Amino acid sequence: MSAIKWSAEQKAAIEKRDCNLLVAAAAGAGKTAVLVERIIRMITDREQPVDIDRLLVVTFTNAAAAEMRERIASALAKALEENPNSPRLHKQLTLLNRASITTIHSFCLEVIRNNFPKLDIDPNFRIADQTEADLLKLEVLQELFESMYEEAIEMTSSAFYELLECYSGNRDDRDLQNMVLGVYNFIQSNPQPEKWLWDMIDLFQPATWTDFSETVWGKELIKKAELELQGLRNLMEKALAVIANEPGLGKYYSVFSDEANRLEKLLSICRSQSPTWDTIYQAVQNFGFENLPRVGKDCDSEQKDRVKDIRDTVKAGITDLAEKVFTADSEQAKQDLQTLYPLLKCLGELVIKFAENYQSKKKEKALLD
Repeated sequence: MSAIKWSAEQKAAIEKRDCNLLVAAAAGAGKTAVLVERIIRMITDREQPVDIDRLLVVTFTNAAAAEMRERIASALAKALEENPNSPRLHKQLTLLNRASITTIHSFCLEVIRNNFPKLDIDPNFRIADQTEADLLKLEVLQELFESMYEEAIEMTSSAFYELLECYSGNRDDRDLQNMVLGVYNFIQSNPQPEKWLWDMIDLFQPATWTDFSETVWGKELIKKAELELQGLRNLMEKALAVIANEPGLGKYYSVFSDEANRLEKLLSICRSQSPTWDTIYQAVQNFGFENLPRVGKDCDSEQKDRVKDIRDTVKAGITDLAEKVFTADSEQAKQDLQTLYPLLKCLGELVIKFAENYQSKKKEKALLD
């Protein structure tokens, strides 16, 4: 049906049936042409033909949807020129006007309009623009915080006030409001946002673990440290190679070699089958660097500066691990999580209340966003 010579991968994407396919290629590689050809072959298949209005073709933009419809129409017209007496091709060209070739947003809107009784929404709903949605969210946030202040006043102690103390600015509660809104927006990408949020907060519950490496955070941080240490060790090996080839820097070799060996030992701990957080924490916190000995004036100053720069980079890397990753031992980490859990639980409750109030407001105004 087409004079185009398809590559093996394109041909497979066009002809493969009864499975999920992912076609990934750079711009201009012919993805749209492949999809159009796949659709044409499906609707003209002699053994198992599919009507065009039984297919759902979604794109990201209206322009792309219009282009897709136009390409399919052109392909059908070309096929009719070759086979003008085909009733099936005439039928497909007629059905093309009501085929679901649209943006994903338009498709979802159509599904909602056709099923509004099941969704318990006003049939005269409309889509809020971004500005209107943002203003409504701000209104809901302010009302929520006012009610929280009223509840907190009646209580002798309140996690809400502790949350304000920790995460709000000195003048107002805007930072905490932004945090609530940010968490709400973030979890909307999850099919079960409320469940996901509580699952994440529950990870902070005081647990029976004895070493921080047993937690999900400890495992990920040790992986991060392993990658960082591997890079630092590789830098030290480059410095040692430079020193070995420059006789004037011979006095540096023992210092660099010792530091490289200690990096290797620390890396081995991270790579062990069951690395312990406290062991790595102590090693990182106690990782020191000696003063470099003086070298003779006959050494290559450029090479000297090069190895010293490498060493400074390694020192900065160890300092970052000590100050940003391995900042506390397991006992301190457990205490921190015990302090943080009730605050996160309060934050989660704020997010859920905001979500409920926002949905209620949208329902009152017959809005979708």
